[in-house]
Amino acid sequence: MTIRTVHQVINKAGTVIGEFMDIKLAKDLDNRTDVLYFIADLVENAGIDETTAEKVAEIMLDDNTRKQLLSQLKTVKDLPIADSEKAG
Repeated sequence: MTIRTVHQVINKAGTVIGEFMDIKLAKDLDNRTDVLYFIADLVENAGIDETTAEKVAEIMLDDNTRKQLLSQLKTVKDLPIADSEKAG
């Protein structure tokens, strides 16, 4: 007899998107999925439809794109707040 534990990762629609014997891999996919939805929500709030927003998030999280995106984001500095914005 064998006991096997399988860790399922489920998306917001309730669909199983991955099954893993290794909990670390399951947590990695779960985290990636959470970040994908976070990015998709940001894009969707800007007026983009949900399907397109999720595609944009997937592109941003792609292993090669993500590295380039992070590199570019690290070069961005906060803009100084103008006096009129401070008072507002």
